[in-house]
Amino acid sequence: MTVLKRTSIKNQVYELIKGRILNQTYGFGHKINMLELSQELGVSNSPIREALSILESEHLVVFKPNAGPSVIEINEQIFDEVETTAMVLLSGSYDQCIMQNVIPQVIRAMETCLAEQERLADNTDRESLFEFAKLSIVFDISIIKALNNATLNQLYDSFFNLLYMVVIYDHQKVGFDRRKSIEEHRLILDTIKAGDHDEVKKNIRLHFSRSLNLI
Repeated sequence: MTVLKRTSIKNQVYELIKGRILNQTYGFGHKINMLELSQELGVSNSPIREALSILESEHLVVFKPNAGPSVIEINEQIFDEVETTAMVLLSGSYDQCIMQNVIPQVIRAMETCLAEQERLADNTDRESLFEFAKLSIVFDISIIKALNNATLNQLYDSFFNLLYMVVIYDHQKVGFDRRKSIEEHRLILDTIKAGDHDEVKKNIRLHFSRSLNLI
């Protein structure tokens, strides 16, 4: 039996369920049984329902009529909306990076992340999948983090987990090509180094322009 601390039960339940979603213990479309969770954790349904409501607001959980809560399932609309949102945030942030003269910080962060991606490129175990997915996002958000804008960081942090789920789905279901992702990141980094700002934004758009072909 999993034992919870007595403080912030709702937050602990939230972190536990979120962790299970992000590490795919609860896979896409998994039905979350509140009674089973209540018995496992030794808590009432109230903090579980509150935690699930937060996860619903973060678009990780959906409540279906007569079916209860379940983990999101990625479809064409979700995939395209998430990719478009990421592209808009990064393109706008890149303009600000130029204005604030923080491009050198962006380059350093991207180089570090790209080296880690190269290390994992040919590793096919389960844990490397999750690590590579996170690195893919960390590379992209180097552009945002360099601005040290608390409001922008908070906005992206609230979006991070949904983007992560889309990347995981891309890895698991669609046939994600790690080498191609690295090549796209390398192209973005090289054009940033070259100071070709129009090409940078073009490459960002191309990086997030894939459509999800569900069969």
